[in-house]
Amino acid sequence: MELSDHALETMGSQDASRSGQKSNLEHVLTYLNGIQSPWYGYFRSPVLLASLSLCILYLTVLSFNAQMVTYLLSSGLTAIWISLFRLISVVVELGATWAAPILMGRVGPTRSAFWFITWQTACAAVGVAVFCTVTLELRLRILALIAGVIMSRIGLWGFDLSVQYLVQEEVSSNSRSQFSATEAALQNLFEMLSFATTSIFSKPDQFQYPALISVGATAVANLCFTQYVKQNRGHLFHPSRCLAKQKYTTVDVGDVELTTR
Repeated sequence: MELSDHALETMGSQDASRSGQKSNLEHVLTYLNGIQSPWYGYFRSPVLLASLSLCILYLTVLSFNAQMVTYLLSSGLTAIWISLFRLISVVVELGATWAAPILMGRVGPTRSAFWFITWQTACAAVGVAVFCTVTLELRLRILALIAGVIMSRIGLWGFDLSVQYLVQEEVSSNSRSQFSATEAALQNLFEMLSFATTSIFSKPDQFQYPALISVGATAVANLCFTQYVKQNRGHLFHPSRCLAKQKYTTVDVGDVELTTR
């Protein structure tokens, strides 16, 4: 029995509808695969913990950014003094870009990164500890915080250079751009979290809480990188190798890309 024209038309429209639904589903699956693929590669990378520790450091208010500058202005410091402290901080950061390649050339990027982040954690912890000591005069507490932040920038920039060198060495050139883009996304996420801390603790007399959270994040980053060192080296410190001369090739700072703000 022959089918009527109407039945044939109905069957054709149903087939077209199924084909369209299948095509849309394929587009969705392709889109989702494109989203998860960079993250899958990132979390399977041999330098995951090193990169993740660098990302966590973006959860901080302990830098001369809008949050800390706003607090300093509300505490009575003039713009001239804040500009001077910020200038000193920039000079210190530039000094770190000079010291990092020398240290990497002597002890290697892994050990230099470990030393730098340990230095950063210690300086930030001491500065915040004094800042949270309520028995001292506020101006002295603020100066101690500023000094700790400035000195910690040596560790931050040196650590950044060392980790980026490790990324360029360990991540294949084919996936390096994808890895760096995923890393930047995580850095932006932690930076947004740092702004969330000052949104929650928005009063000047509550700045100690974002500062403590920042030190906690730095400590967590330190622990992450410590685990990376133990996984790759099996130990944290080896005097005979660390102090040996000309163990590593000197690194040119121009070969390493900085990501620290």
